[in-house]
Amino acid sequence: MSVDNPQRSTPIRAITAIELIAMTLAGLLFLVATVRFGGPVAGDELDPSWRMVLNWASTHGLHWGSDIAFTYGPLGYLFPLNACDSAHYDAFVTMQIVLAGAAAFLFANGWFVQRWPERVVLAAAVIFTAPLLTADPVWLAMPVFAIVGMHAHAAAGRRRALWLLLVVAALYASTILLIKMSTLLLILIWWLAGIVVLLRARMHRHAVAWLLLVPVCSLTLWMLSGQRFSDLLPFIATVLEISRGYTAAMGSFPPLRFDLYGLAVMGCVSGIGLWTAWRSRCDFARLACIALCGFAIFIAWRAGFTRADTHVAIFALTAWLTLPLLAGMAPAAPPWLRAASLSLALAVAPLADLTFNAGVDQKRGELAIASVDFLASNIGLLVHPLTYRPALEAALAQERIRLNLPKTRAIVGARSIDLMGTQQGVVITNGFAYRPAPVFQGYSAYTPRLQQLNAGAYSGPDRTDFVLLAYSPIDGNLPTSENALAFTTLYRNYHPVLVEQSYLLLEKDAESAPPQPPTEAGWQHATWGQWIELSPASETVAVLAVRSELSIAGKTMANLLREPEQFIELEMADGTTQRFRLGRGAAPGGFLVSPLVQSLDDYARLFIGAELPVVRRFRMLPQSDALGTLFASDIQWSVTQLPRRPRVEPPPTMLDALFPGFSHWPQAWTANIHTMLEQEHRVLFTPSPSRLSFKPGAGTYIVSGEIGIVLNAFTSAGCEAGDGVEVKVSGGSGETLTYLYNPFADATLRPARRFELGPVNADPNGVLFLDVAPGPANNSDCDWAYVRDVKIRSIEDADRTQNSIP
Repeated sequence: MSVDNPQRSTPIRAITAIELIAMTLAGLLFLVATVRFGGPVAGDELDPSWRMVLNWASTHGLHWGSDIAFTYGPLGYLFPLNACDSAHYDAFVTMQIVLAGAAAFLFANGWFVQRWPERVVLAAAVIFTAPLLTADPVWLAMPVFAIVGMHAHAAAGRRRALWLLLVVAALYASTILLIKMSTLLLILIWWLAGIVVLLRARMHRHAVAWLLLVPVCSLTLWMLSGQRFSDLLPFIATVLEISRGYTAAMGSFPPLRFDLYGLAVMGCVSGIGLWTAWRSRCDFARLACIALCGFAIFIAWRAGFTRADTHVAIFALTAWLTLPLLAGMAPAAPPWLRAASLSLALAVAPLADLTFNAGVDQKRGELAIASVDFLASNIGLLVHPLTYRPALEAALAQERIRLNLPKTRAIVGARSIDLMGTQQGVVITNGFAYRPAPVFQGYSAYTPRLQQLNAGAYSGPDRTDFVLLAYSPIDGNLPTSENALAFTTLYRNYHPVLVEQSYLLLEKDAESAPPQPPTEAGWQHATWGQWIELSPASETVAVLAVRSELSIAGKTMANLLREPEQFIELEMADGTTQRFRLGRGAAPGGFLVSPLVQSLDDYARLFIGAELPVVRRFRMLPQSDALGTLFASDIQWSVTQLPRRPRVEPPPTMLDALFPGFSHWPQAWTANIHTMLEQEHRVLFTPSPSRLSFKPGAGTYIVSGEIGIVLNAFTSAGCEAGDGVEVKVSGGSGETLTYLYNPFADATLRPARRFELGPVNADPNGVLFLDVAPGPANNSDCDWAYVRDVKIRSIEDADRTQNSIP
């Protein structure tokens, strides 16, 4: 690969037919392994939802940087695992084959200039990891293969081959950039490294061409995608901000052995990279190649180990693909350096295998076995590329039925609607007039500016008409801390109308209040672990803001691995405590903390005057005592008391949504009660012990309803000894009536049974109690009970009904 003497007197060695055939076969292998034909269709799940939004935004002419903010760009609908709609499936599959073909061409060029041991290790990576070889690992590795090919062709003087490589590489780089704009820094370094390599080889025309091709292709694709030039820089700034906030907030700590293994591999990679750079210190072209390789591996390291779950595969596959190329970047690489690079490449294979089918009853080597079947399947699909289309159309039809919201559609009509949460696909599937907030999956709004962007969508005269609220917090976060400022703005400007399936429909008020972030004047200091009183008031809701900083050690860890987690612990008025994860970037924006709102039911109850759990005080805790030194010694906090919304009389649809089939509103209920869907029916989850109190007035009553236990309780480990639950009805005094329900012992009682208890007298205040208690053995394990259709009838009404039956 030497280019120390670019003015050659010897003829250029031609590529032999055997070499060309081997190179072509390597490229075809990579094409078969990496081509994709779309992903699963599931409109109410997190990942398919954001992919559906990218499809929708591209077909509806949204502008990235103003209308929408995400790390993926205007070509994001070309994400290989996208849930593409059938109307555009032909074009989607065609582009997937083209992109995989371009990546295969870059791979083949880099593979060709290696020696056979390196070629074998690279081929093994492709053959044995094909199911995972898509998106990020490919996008991160291809710049390295391209730069190695550019260096080798330039050094050998193969100008025609270099021209073709530059054109394919520029088009590929531009397309990947507009698919996922967070690859910008990698593409930028690839671009600069290519210029250095070509100038060093005195390929001046090629260098100018590469200098112009990448930005011109990128801008052309940007404009052809219907975007405005004026939005480009704001979009790039927003992408970098989202990426920075996401990286800080989404850390996930794996078992220690994972981190130690990864750190050992990364440490060895760093050593080899530095040694290779030292041997190449006089050759700027080689140094540029080494820098690009090192940066790609570092990005893969952060992508894989910041959120160290299945994302670890990103690091494992990128390292496996790029490490065999690293030693060849040094002039006259010694055998030990090549052996070390190849050994490290193979050392990440166990990591890739462990991430495959993670969480399932997994056996070693499953990835390699699945890969062979995957390659065979992809060969067949390349011959008949539209094979999946009928299955896609059938899946989409089923999703439209499953996610159909006819009651919501009747109210919303053609007016605008957004969804707060992570299930945007349900809005698109129903064909609503979708109008998303800029950072449409709000858990990504981890900075004050991003939170202001989203809050602005729910304030002002031009705000969206309706919002579907879907409570879907991730990672154990305090629910109201995700998209926090938007959430409090939503509370001030919208009121609940309807609950359908798992979505609460909110309609905008006649008046609008602006977003209200915490003021600078109200901040106070406290230490970690210190309890801080909130002084809650019944007529207000408390909005808490928290600032915390990392120590120097914490910042170092955050930059090299991941940011440590912080938690908020809440002490309730009844003395119990609850603990939640709290993102450091989201917490300063202010989040509703008291009353504690953890579900759609709780949110609706804010408007009907129902009692909700009150938070008396809070404290901030580091992830663990051992990691406490990674944070600065103190925190800052601020509390704002917002007036609670006036109580409104809920429509009958709200009663049925919050208490399915109930004849009366409960007066109070225990905190663990909430609605859920079971067997396609909305039910009230009442795990024992639970209590609902009603106030039908003085008198004697019959209480009836349906009691069940969620079906997965019967198949869950440790539930074999379940003894069922007891439904109890009582007044303030007198007899307590009991119905024993034990579907663990009698499977014929599944999924639910009717009960009727009475007559029972209400207490002197006209109150009745409905309790769901543990069974006779007082074993509450797996007592995941629910009730629905609870009717309270006076004894007179019950008698009249009985007498009217012929």
